[in-house]
Amino acid sequence: MSHLLGISTTEFLAKYADNGGTTLRADADGRCVFVTAGGGCRVHPARPLVCRLYPLGRAVDGAGEERFAVFPKQEGCEAEFGTDGTVASFLEPQGVATYFEWSDRYGRLYHRMMTFLERLGVEGKIETVAGGAEEDGEDALGTGPDCTGIPSDQAGDPAPISAWQDIDASLADYCAAKGLALPEGIEAAIDLHLRAIEEWLDELEETNNELP
Repeated sequence: MSHLLGISTTEFLAKYADNGGTTLRADADGRCVFVTAGGGCRVHPARPLVCRLYPLGRAVDGAGEERFAVFPKQEGCEAEFGTDGTVASFLEPQGVATYFEWSDRYGRLYHRMMTFLERLGVEGKIETVAGGAEEDGEDALGTGPDCTGIPSDQAGDPAPISAWQDIDASLADYCAAKGLALPEGIEAAIDLHLRAIEEWLDELEETNNELP
């Protein structure tokens, strides 16, 4: 979305994100900030996966098994709901394949991070920078009591849960530290971003294994 709008992910998170950078902001009427006066979407070509899936929800378990559920129709939604067709036929024109791949890859890193943090007994926030150093606070990314996936202390907080959410800034730090050129294109940026997080986790796990 930031690429479509011609701004950095840093600016996008500051202007349009909420709940620890995990949701888009809403206006005074509770509508997404990207809904136009005519009911359209300003970022439709680059809309996030949750919008591409609606009214479906997707979950992938630890074994990689994929499940879908149907959410109730939201008030004011003008989409047509029905029971004809299949999940596959609904998804095919939504352009979700690449988003599923990215979601699954980030999901595996998330679960790896959670396992590591649980092993350490870490709670709260632990901020990180791309070079592998730690600062006060990046979140353990726990699930709040409302089961939204947003930590209870982050609900309504626009500040990103993790420095890694700011892809442009974290890649700038990583590339500067490694002497690499910044990637060109979204797919290359995502690939390098995932690699940077993997290396950060490798370093943390290796350091932790050396602790008494």
